[in-house]
Amino acid sequence: MRRETWRPHPVVMGLALWMTACGTTHPSVKAEPPAKDTVAFVDVNVVPMDSERLLAHQTVVVRGERIIALGPVDTTPVPSGAIRVEGQGRYLMPGLADMHLHLVPGTGQPDDPAGQVLALLLANGVTSARALGGPKDTSRLVRDRVARGEVLGPTLRVAAPSMHGKSVQGPEQARQRVREYKAAGYDLLKTHGSLGRETYDTMMAEARAQGLAVSGHVTPDVGLFHALESGQQIEHLDGYLNELLPENDSARQQVGQVEVGEPLERMEPARIPALAEATRKAGVWSSPTLALFETVTNPEGVEALRARPELRYAKQSSVEAWTQMLANDPQMVNAPAERERRFAELRRQVTRGLYTAGAKLLVGSDSPQLFMVAGFAVHREMESLAAAGIPPYGVLEAATRNAAEYLGEAGTWGTVAEGRRADLLLLEANPLQDVKHTRDIAGVMVRGKWLPRSELDTMLERTAVLANAPPRVNKGVVTATSAAP
Repeated sequence: MRRETWRPHPVVMGLALWMTACGTTHPSVKAEPPAKDTVAFVDVNVVPMDSERLLAHQTVVVRGERIIALGPVDTTPVPSGAIRVEGQGRYLMPGLADMHLHLVPGTGQPDDPAGQVLALLLANGVTSARALGGPKDTSRLVRDRVARGEVLGPTLRVAAPSMHGKSVQGPEQARQRVREYKAAGYDLLKTHGSLGRETYDTMMAEARAQGLAVSGHVTPDVGLFHALESGQQIEHLDGYLNELLPENDSARQQVGQVEVGEPLERMEPARIPALAEATRKAGVWSSPTLALFETVTNPEGVEALRARPELRYAKQSSVEAWTQMLANDPQMVNAPAERERRFAELRRQVTRGLYTAGAKLLVGSDSPQLFMVAGFAVHREMESLAAAGIPPYGVLEAATRNAAEYLGEAGTWGTVAEGRRADLLLLEANPLQDVKHTRDIAGVMVRGKWLPRSELDTMLERTAVLANAPPRVNKGVVTATSAAP
């Protein structure tokens, strides 16, 4: 196989190109008069996510956007006039967070592509999300409309346009771009790497000065250890497989995000504990996106991917495009199945090593793209983390409280407790036993708004219809109504 200078795999970079084109004290319940915006989950089992424990037979009272009471069902009154949600035999946990999402064009209205993504997220219990890519102006628009209550969706954090070797030319431009993005109101910076050490260091220094976190790719021009020292939050486990090669191995500078060539045979899992410990000491958080790369290198072939039931919520044209991307990728077509499996297993071993060392994990789906449908892909990522050997509580932690902690908002959301934002997921089975139970959703609450199963089903059906509806024509202007990839 001919090897070139390291760059992000074209399948992953294709999404970015496509996007361009397309703690107070609350009064007790007894002291407050009844309110129309009060909801009580009665006799429910609570998975608070403050530690690995289960609180049986609880009543949780929500008023407005906040949890105002949590206690045993026998001693916690239900306010008069409150909407009562029966919780017996059910489990209440914090809503999920997707820390690697891509927004698509639209304003967030239910019938536009961005609104369809928001609906798919909520229908899957995702109540917080971080967009690491999307149309330049749309991402902030949708974030702000959600925050103002003009459209319904998860609470969003949005990254500025990616900083990489082609978008930023030199240290001074890096410094200028960081300041521009801060002034424009973006929440964080995203990098695809290939900046060069000097430009990267300037970006990181200015980001710290402006109070902006940096998330994204790590390329060999910077290297894993320098990224750790710089405090960058790492996506895709970038750089880790490179470091599994012997120190004098020239392939260290060539291994990309997807590697199914002969360098796999020289990678040494015995190096993982030292890498994981270095990550823990640096305090760097990782979003492995295991499910995406296991999809890309799926040894069962593309037909198994096309059979995923959630594809009814994606454009058929997108499914065909994804099929062609994989079918026409010579690296994937010619890859032996055993190497594809080894690639996936090494990534799982790195992820397990990070968790075992105490390095913090985040759940990120990198959807919507490549058979990864928004919302549903979060569950696939959680299940991939579990398959990597992360125990159920560890996976749930990565999908809830870890995200809040990373964003500096642990006192606001991510756990079930009095005073926390009422982002909640009501399940029919215990997620501490199996993370797959997070798919068995009885209802979702986002910022205090209760969405029962029937309403979630309506949202899903509407999205399925819109996903492949023909474009509508308004005064001679063709407007896309279908969900984007």
